Amino acid sequence: MNRRFEGRVVIVTGASLGIGRACAKQFADEGATVIGCARRKPKLDELADAINANGGKFKSVELDVNDLDGFIKLIHDTHQEFGRLDVLVNNAPSVKGGMIVDQTIEDFRSNFTASVDSVFISCREALKIMMKQRSGSIINISSVSSLRAGLASGAYGASKAAVNQFTQCVAMEAAPYNVRLNVVAPGSTVTAGMNAAFRKNEAAQDAVAASIPMLRHGAAEEVAEAVCFLGSDQASYITGVILPVDGGKTPQMALPGFDISALNNVKVK
Repeated sequence: MNRRFEGRVVIVTGASLGIGRACAKQFADEGATVIGCARRKPKLDELADAINANGGKFKSVELDVNDLDGFIKLIHDTHQEFGRLDVLVNNAPSVKGGMIVDQTIEDFRSNFTASVDSVFISCREALKIMMKQRSGSIINISSVSSLRAGLASGAYGASKAAVNQFTQCVAMEAAPYNVRLNVVAPGSTVTAGMNAAFRKNEAAQDAVAASIPMLRHGAAEEVAEAVCFLGSDQASYITGVILPVDGGKTPQMALPGFDISALNNVKVK
Protein backbone atom coordinates (compact mmCIF):
# COMPACT_ATOMS: atom_id res chain seq x y z
CA MET A 1 0.00 0.00 0.00
CA ASN A 2 1.22 3.48 -0.89
CA ARG A 3 2.15 5.57 2.20
CA ARG A 4 1.54 9.01 0.67
CA PHE A 5 0.12 10.42 3.90
CA GLU A 6 2.66 9.23 6.43
CA GLY A 7 2.84 11.83 9.20
CA ARG A 8 -0.11 13.82 7.79
CA VAL A 9 -3.23 14.83 9.71
CA VAL A 10 -6.57 14.58 7.92
CA ILE A 11 -10.13 15.56 8.88
CA VAL A 12 -13.00 13.83 7.07
CA THR A 13 -16.60 14.85 7.72
CA GLY A 14 -19.48 12.43 7.26
CA ALA A 15 -17.00 9.62 7.88
CA SER A 16 -19.41 7.05 9.30
CA LEU A 17 -20.85 5.83 5.99
CA GLY A 18 -20.45 5.80 2.23
CA ILE A 19 -17.94 8.07 0.54
CA GLY A 20 -16.72 9.61 3.79
CA ARG A 21 -16.04 6.21 5.30
CA ALA A 22 -14.16 5.09 2.19
CA CYS A 23 -12.06 8.27 2.25
CA ALA A 24 -11.24 7.92 5.94
CA LYS A 25 -10.20 4.32 5.49
CA GLN A 26 -7.94 5.01 2.52
CA PHE A 27 -6.22 7.98 4.15
CA ALA A 28 -5.57 5.84 7.24
CA ASP A 29 -4.38 2.89 5.15
CA GLU A 30 -1.88 5.24 3.53
CA GLY A 31 -0.40 6.42 6.81
CA ALA A 32 -2.45 9.44 7.86
CA THR A 33 -3.80 10.21 11.29
CA VAL A 34 -7.49 10.60 10.49
CA ILE A 35 -10.05 12.50 12.53
CA GLY A 36 -13.43 11.33 11.33
CA CYS A 37 -16.59 13.12 12.38
CA ALA A 38 -20.26 12.31 11.84
CA ARG A 39 -23.57 12.20 13.66
CA ARG A 40 -23.51 8.40 13.95
CA LYS A 41 -20.98 7.77 16.73
CA PRO A 42 -21.49 3.96 16.89
CA LYS A 43 -20.67 3.66 13.18
CA LEU A 44 -17.61 5.87 13.67
CA ASP A 45 -16.44 3.74 16.56
CA GLU A 46 -16.81 0.60 14.44
CA LEU A 47 -14.62 2.21 11.80
CA ALA A 48 -12.10 3.32 14.41
CA ASP A 49 -11.83 -0.21 15.78
CA ALA A 50 -11.30 -1.65 12.30
CA ILE A 51 -8.67 0.92 11.29
CA ASN A 52 -6.77 0.86 14.57
CA ALA A 53 -6.77 -2.95 14.63
CA ASN A 54 -5.11 -2.83 11.21
CA GLY A 55 -2.34 -0.57 12.46
CA GLY A 56 -3.92 2.70 11.34
CA LYS A 57 -4.68 5.84 13.31
CA PHE A 58 -8.26 7.02 13.55
CA LYS A 59 -10.03 9.24 16.04
CA SER A 60 -13.82 9.44 16.01
CA VAL A 61 -15.68 12.63 16.91
CA GLU A 62 -19.45 12.91 17.12
CA LEU A 63 -20.40 16.09 15.26
CA ASP A 64 -23.19 17.48 13.14
CA VAL A 65 -21.55 19.96 10.74
CA ASN A 66 -24.61 22.18 11.11
CA ASP A 67 -23.18 22.91 14.56
CA LEU A 68 -20.80 25.53 13.19
CA ASP A 69 -19.25 26.40 16.55
CA GLY A 70 -18.61 22.71 17.17
CA PHE A 71 -17.02 22.39 13.74
CA ILE A 72 -14.71 25.32 14.41
CA LYS A 73 -13.71 23.75 17.71
CA LEU A 74 -12.95 20.41 16.03
CA ILE A 75 -10.58 22.05 13.55
CA HIS A 76 -8.67 23.99 16.16
CA ASP A 77 -8.64 21.12 18.66
CA THR A 78 -7.11 18.94 15.94
CA HIS A 79 -4.40 21.49 15.27
CA GLN A 80 -3.70 21.92 18.97
CA GLU A 81 -3.44 18.15 19.55
CA PHE A 82 -1.38 17.20 16.50
CA GLY A 83 0.39 20.46 15.66
CA ARG A 84 -0.73 20.52 12.05
CA LEU A 85 -3.61 20.03 9.62
CA ASP A 86 -2.77 18.73 6.17
CA VAL A 87 -6.04 17.70 4.53
CA LEU A 88 -9.68 18.61 5.10
CA VAL A 89 -12.41 16.67 3.30
CA ASN A 90 -15.83 18.33 3.49
CA ASN A 91 -18.03 15.38 2.69
CA ALA A 92 -20.94 15.36 5.17
CA PRO A 93 -24.03 14.97 2.98
CA SER A 94 -27.41 16.61 3.27
CA VAL A 95 -30.04 16.16 0.58
CA LYS A 96 -33.47 17.73 0.75
CA GLY A 97 -34.83 16.83 -2.67
CA GLY A 98 -38.22 17.42 -4.20
CA MET A 99 -40.01 19.36 -6.88
CA ILE A 100 -39.74 23.10 -6.25
CA VAL A 101 -43.52 23.60 -6.16
CA ASP A 102 -43.66 21.16 -3.24
CA GLN A 103 -40.77 22.62 -1.22
CA THR A 104 -40.83 25.19 1.52
CA ILE A 105 -38.23 27.91 1.89
CA GLU A 106 -36.99 25.99 4.95
CA ASP A 107 -36.45 22.90 2.76
CA PHE A 108 -34.53 25.01 0.27
CA ARG A 109 -32.38 26.68 2.91
CA SER A 110 -31.56 23.39 4.66
CA ASN A 111 -29.49 22.31 1.64
CA PHE A 112 -27.42 25.48 1.89
CA THR A 113 -26.92 25.26 5.65
CA ALA A 114 -25.26 21.85 5.47
CA SER A 115 -23.62 22.12 2.05
CA VAL A 116 -22.49 25.75 1.96
CA ASP A 117 -22.41 27.26 5.46
CA SER A 118 -20.36 24.40 6.90
CA VAL A 119 -17.96 24.48 3.94
CA PHE A 120 -17.46 28.23 4.33
CA ILE A 121 -16.78 27.97 8.06
CA SER A 122 -14.46 24.96 7.84
CA CYS A 123 -12.46 26.35 4.91
CA ARG A 124 -12.06 29.68 6.68
CA GLU A 125 -10.77 28.07 9.87
CA ALA A 126 -8.60 25.46 8.14
CA LEU A 127 -6.99 28.14 5.97
CA LYS A 128 -5.88 30.04 9.08
CA ILE A 129 -3.80 26.98 9.94
CA MET A 130 -2.73 25.89 6.46
CA MET A 131 -1.64 29.35 5.29
CA LYS A 132 0.74 29.61 8.24
CA GLN A 133 2.05 26.11 7.44
CA ARG A 134 2.40 27.09 3.78
CA SER A 135 0.88 23.75 2.89
CA GLY A 136 -2.43 21.96 2.86
CA SER A 137 -5.24 20.60 0.72
CA ILE A 138 -9.00 21.00 1.05
CA ILE A 139 -11.34 18.79 -0.96
CA ASN A 140 -15.01 19.72 -1.00
CA ILE A 141 -17.44 17.02 -2.10
CA SER A 142 -20.01 18.35 -4.53
CA SER A 143 -22.17 16.41 -6.99
CA VAL A 144 -22.83 16.07 -10.69
CA SER A 145 -26.15 17.70 -9.78
CA SER A 146 -24.12 20.91 -9.51
CA LEU A 147 -23.14 20.62 -13.17
CA ARG A 148 -26.25 19.25 -14.88
CA ALA A 149 -29.97 19.75 -14.36
CA GLY A 150 -32.18 17.03 -12.96
CA LEU A 151 -35.69 16.52 -11.71
CA ALA A 152 -36.33 17.19 -8.01
CA SER A 153 -32.78 18.43 -7.43
CA GLY A 154 -33.09 22.20 -7.87
CA ALA A 155 -32.33 23.17 -4.27
CA TYR A 156 -29.67 20.49 -3.80
CA GLY A 157 -28.02 21.23 -7.15
CA ALA A 158 -27.98 24.95 -6.45
CA SER A 159 -26.29 24.43 -3.09
CA LYS A 160 -23.62 22.21 -4.61
CA ALA A 161 -23.07 24.68 -7.47
CA ALA A 162 -22.41 27.28 -4.76
CA VAL A 163 -19.80 24.94 -3.28
CA ASN A 164 -18.09 24.70 -6.68
CA GLN A 165 -17.88 28.45 -7.19
CA PHE A 166 -16.86 29.14 -3.60
CA THR A 167 -14.09 26.54 -3.81
CA GLN A 168 -12.67 27.99 -7.02
CA CYS A 169 -12.69 31.53 -5.65
CA VAL A 170 -10.97 30.53 -2.41
CA ALA A 171 -8.45 28.44 -4.38
CA MET A 172 -7.24 31.71 -5.92
CA GLU A 173 -6.81 33.29 -2.47
CA ALA A 174 -4.95 30.31 -1.06
CA ALA A 175 -2.68 29.51 -4.01
CA PRO A 176 0.16 31.90 -3.05
CA TYR A 177 0.40 30.06 0.27
CA ASN A 178 0.79 26.64 -1.37
CA VAL A 179 -2.67 25.63 -0.15
CA ARG A 180 -4.90 23.91 -2.67
CA LEU A 181 -8.70 23.66 -2.86
CA ASN A 182 -10.50 21.33 -5.24
CA VAL A 183 -13.92 19.76 -5.72
CA VAL A 184 -14.82 16.14 -6.35
CA ALA A 185 -18.28 15.81 -7.90
CA PRO A 186 -19.51 12.21 -7.64
CA GLY A 187 -22.15 10.81 -9.90
CA SER A 188 -24.42 7.90 -8.98
CA THR A 189 -22.51 6.04 -6.28
CA VAL A 190 -23.54 2.94 -4.35
CA THR A 191 -24.11 4.11 -0.78
CA ALA A 192 -26.81 3.83 1.86
CA GLY A 193 -27.97 7.27 0.76
CA MET A 194 -28.41 6.14 -2.83
CA ASN A 195 -30.37 3.10 -1.73
CA ALA A 196 -32.63 5.30 0.38
CA ALA A 197 -33.16 7.68 -2.53
CA PHE A 198 -34.26 4.81 -4.75
CA ARG A 199 -36.37 3.34 -1.93
CA LYS A 200 -34.84 -0.07 -2.73
CA ASN A 201 -36.34 0.05 -6.22
CA GLU A 202 -33.89 -2.16 -8.11
CA ALA A 203 -35.54 -1.52 -11.48
CA ALA A 204 -34.99 2.22 -11.07
CA GLN A 205 -31.39 1.66 -10.02
CA ASP A 206 -30.79 -0.52 -13.06
CA ALA A 207 -32.35 2.09 -15.35
CA VAL A 208 -30.04 4.77 -14.01
CA ALA A 209 -27.01 2.50 -14.37
CA ALA A 210 -27.98 1.81 -17.99
CA SER A 211 -27.98 5.55 -18.68
CA ILE A 212 -24.34 5.93 -17.59
CA PRO A 213 -21.71 5.49 -20.33
CA MET A 214 -19.82 2.95 -18.20
CA LEU A 215 -23.14 1.12 -17.63
CA ARG A 216 -22.83 0.92 -13.85
CA HIS A 217 -22.96 2.90 -10.64
CA GLY A 218 -19.73 3.98 -9.02
CA ALA A 219 -18.26 2.62 -5.80
CA ALA A 220 -17.48 4.79 -2.79
CA GLU A 221 -13.90 3.56 -2.97
CA GLU A 222 -13.56 4.94 -6.50
CA VAL A 223 -14.55 8.40 -5.28
CA ALA A 224 -12.11 8.03 -2.37
CA GLU A 225 -9.29 7.35 -4.85
CA ALA A 226 -9.95 10.72 -6.51
CA VAL A 227 -10.16 12.50 -3.15
CA CYS A 228 -6.90 11.00 -1.92
CA PHE A 229 -5.15 11.87 -5.17
CA LEU A 230 -6.17 15.52 -4.83
CA GLY A 231 -5.09 15.49 -1.19
CA SER A 232 -1.65 14.08 -2.03
CA ASP A 233 1.58 15.63 -3.23
CA GLN A 234 0.94 13.95 -6.58
CA ALA A 235 -1.60 16.73 -7.19
CA SER A 236 0.77 19.48 -6.04
CA TYR A 237 0.07 21.70 -9.09
CA ILE A 238 -3.69 21.17 -9.18
CA THR A 239 -6.01 23.70 -7.59
CA GLY A 240 -9.45 25.12 -8.38
CA VAL A 241 -10.52 21.98 -10.23
CA ILE A 242 -14.01 20.45 -10.30
CA LEU A 243 -13.46 16.74 -10.92
CA PRO A 244 -16.52 14.65 -11.84
CA VAL A 245 -16.26 11.00 -10.82
CA ASP A 246 -19.31 9.75 -12.67
CA GLY A 247 -18.56 7.06 -15.24
CA GLY A 248 -18.81 9.60 -18.06
CA LYS A 249 -22.28 10.90 -17.21
CA THR A 250 -21.43 14.62 -17.11
CA PRO A 251 -20.11 14.96 -20.69
CA GLN A 252 -22.70 12.60 -22.12
CA MET A 253 -25.05 13.79 -24.85
CA ALA A 254 -28.27 11.89 -24.20
CA LEU A 255 -29.84 10.16 -27.20
CA PRO A 256 -32.98 8.41 -25.87
CA GLY A 257 -33.78 5.20 -27.69
CA PHE A 258 -30.64 5.33 -29.83
CA ASP A 259 -29.38 1.90 -30.84
CA ILE A 260 -25.60 1.90 -31.20
CA SER A 261 -25.85 -1.07 -33.55
CA ALA A 262 -27.16 1.42 -36.14
CA LEU A 263 -23.54 2.46 -36.61
CA ASN A 264 -22.98 -0.66 -38.66
CA ASN A 265 -20.09 0.81 -40.60
CA VAL A 266 -18.00 1.38 -37.49
CA LYS A 267 -15.41 -1.27 -36.84
CA VAL A 268 -13.80 -1.63 -33.43
CA LYS A 269 -10.12 -2.48 -33.75
